[in-house]
Amino acid sequence: MRLRTLILCSLLVFVLVANLSATVCADPATDREYRLKAAFLCNFMMFVEGERFRWEADNGEPSDPNQHLQIGIIGKAPFGQAFEPLKNKKIKNRVVIVKWFKGWAELTDADGRRPEQHPQIEAIRQCHVLFIGASEKSHLTTILDPIRTLGMLTVADAPGFLEAGGMINFVIEDKKLRFEINLAATRRAKLQIRSKLLRLARRVTTHDAFKSDDGEAHGT
Repeated sequence: MRLRTLILCSLLVFVLVANLSATVCADPATDREYRLKAAFLCNFMMFVEGERFRWEADNGEPSDPNQHLQIGIIGKAPFGQAFEPLKNKKIKNRVVIVKWFKGWAELTDADGRRPEQHPQIEAIRQCHVLFIGASEKSHLTTILDPIRTLGMLTVADAPGFLEAGGMINFVIEDKKLRFEINLAATRRAKLQIRSKLLRLARRVTTHDAFKSDDGEAHGT
């Protein structure tokens, strides 16, 4: 049953990638693009292993349905209700909750002053996945620094996201939605990306500019 589920999820990712070209041409609205990205977020979770992504208990029983999967979205939303279909969706018996957080762009005043830490940092730390909007492209390091090792999956659609220590970044290439993966960041957070997802990535990097657990710095 578990193998069947993984195969179905893998096929769904392939279908999304294959069909996006026609979709973007037919309906270039930003909302449509982000609905596809939201669908990818759910599929990403199916291919991640880690403490927060344990789908079975130690005795092999299905995970507790009361343990929700939290998707956090940080930054201004140019995509309307694109993430609404994710609410209350079930992934392997666990219900998805979507939470919105103000981005640093909104928390910075006219004089450039901002809080020392995000006022909702404790709630952000509870997320399984954090999607960082393009409005935060100038604040990627500030957002990622407090959460690099917490075991959450970080996703964005901002240039330089992998270099800033993010894990998965969306890119549009030849009118197709693609993604790239930073394995150095996933290792730092003690997450493992399944090979099925890695094979679909446009680019996979195994190094970044930040120190690993053993203290070694890896350059891009």
